[in-house]
Amino acid sequence: MAQEVRHIWLGADSIVTALGDRRDTLSSIQEHHTGLCMDESLDMVCGRIGDGSEPIPGYTRLESHVIHAVGQVLEQSGVSLADKNVRFIFSSTKGNIDCIENCGGEIPSEAFLGECARRIAAYFHAALPPITISNACISGVSALVVGQRLLLNGVCDYVVIAGGDMLSPFIAEGFRAFKSVSGQPCRPYDKDRDGLSLGEACGALLLTTCRSKALEPAVALAGGAVTNDANHISGPSRTGDGLYYAIRAAMRQADVEPQQVAMVNTHGTATLYNDEMESKAIHLAGLENVPLNSLKGYIGHTLGASGVVETIISAQELRDGIVYGTKGFSASGVPGSLSVSANHIQINGKHCVKTASGFGGCNAAVVLSLEGGIHQGSARNAAFEVQETAAYTLPLSDKPFAEFIREEFKKLQSPNMKFYKMSDLSKAAYVAVEQLIGGVLAQANLAPGEVALVLANRSASLDTDLQHQRILDEKTEPVSPAVFVYTLPNVAAGEICIRHKIQGDNTFFIENQDSGLAESYARLLIAGGYAKAVVCGWCDFLNGKWDVRLKWLERK
Repeated sequence: MAQEVRHIWLGADSIVTALGDRRDTLSSIQEHHTGLCMDESLDMVCGRIGDGSEPIPGYTRLESHVIHAVGQVLEQSGVSLADKNVRFIFSSTKGNIDCIENCGGEIPSEAFLGECARRIAAYFHAALPPITISNACISGVSALVVGQRLLLNGVCDYVVIAGGDMLSPFIAEGFRAFKSVSGQPCRPYDKDRDGLSLGEACGALLLTTCRSKALEPAVALAGGAVTNDANHISGPSRTGDGLYYAIRAAMRQADVEPQQVAMVNTHGTATLYNDEMESKAIHLAGLENVPLNSLKGYIGHTLGASGVVETIISAQELRDGIVYGTKGFSASGVPGSLSVSANHIQINGKHCVKTASGFGGCNAAVVLSLEGGIHQGSARNAAFEVQETAAYTLPLSDKPFAEFIREEFKKLQSPNMKFYKMSDLSKAAYVAVEQLIGGVLAQANLAPGEVALVLANRSASLDTDLQHQRILDEKTEPVSPAVFVYTLPNVAAGEICIRHKIQGDNTFFIENQDSGLAESYARLLIAGGYAKAVVCGWCDFLNGKWDVRLKWLERK
């Protein structure tokens, strides 16, 4: 029997960017002003949040900004995190990573991303542990997709989502090592673009099934999907197929055709290959003639905050019937023609597609719909049974990890020279998944997009973070892009997706201890018809110690 149709509404929201709070950010964009400028401390053009809000004693700068944003959402909506029917989801790429500067290997507790989220949730006396997502630059959009699915499946009635990242030498020098940073404000999709501009921001919003809590005019999160390129850990797909699959799945869930889409807000980082890839994905999705913009020229690439902040702005554009011009754009420099303009454009439509892409080959897309245009696609009609058909635990050993994992890899008799360049977290995950599914995946007769990967751990990528920070602290060798790319936990998932051609959902949760979140979400994916099989479980590595326990779940 079909489930009850549940529309997921966007409720109260709050943002802070280099342009100021929500009101100031929107008004500045409307006046074509940018928040990007030279920052002497980082020696780069970027967007920094000003000192408008008071820091909260006992909390880091990031935590203070997130607490202010979440507090505004709770005050405006009347919702409380102390209510067991409310879940809190936090998205971030690096959290309080500046805390490990000159730490000498002694990691402060607040540097653990799960602990950062716990501290924020505890400020509001949250009844339930926070859900933390670290999925590179799609983290914010991933959080929206996870929140939507929790609500559609009746797990709760309210989800408060917050995304935040602050800039530091750790982040700035890492991107500089990739030679991907522009010396001027970035120019998305332009023929003269030469790299991205980093930014810091924080955003929070309420998702709810309760229509009376919707911000007016009411906008629904009508569709959402996460996919993987299964192509490269740091370079986007040259075909755009991974992002296209995410857009297609989100539009199918929302029951929206290309000709019904009024606007597209893309990731639009202004790097050469990202913008090229997106232009191809937009063409594959049939959206090349739809007004499209990137907000990066106004506020910069705000990492784990970008998906939340840009969704809030996009929803307001949809309400106001306007597509903001792409700051810095003059003439197209991408292979596929796109409807990009430096000028603001008036629109008259009901639907917006918002996309994101990131390291590890991950992609995400959501569809926002004004109330008058919502179709029946927001309901889930499937309720499949789930079975566990395989499990594997990576053995513990008294041997040093390097020696142990090399022996385990050789046992696989599956040569891959790239294995030796991976981070230790990635090596542990790679070997464990190889042992778990071996020939199972080949025998399962599943399409790449029908298999998902859901992992969780405590340490995120702190083991590699310490290596990167040590290079910065000691200043005896150049910053290594080969190290920096692994300072994201989901890159370990990306390596697995590449090896096994997994192009379905890939989500990486961070929590202080294994609560079974990865498995419960994997079961939701299968039961809800989002995947036919999922590799899921706990995958942690720090300072030579590992804990890897995985399962293969599939539809009965």
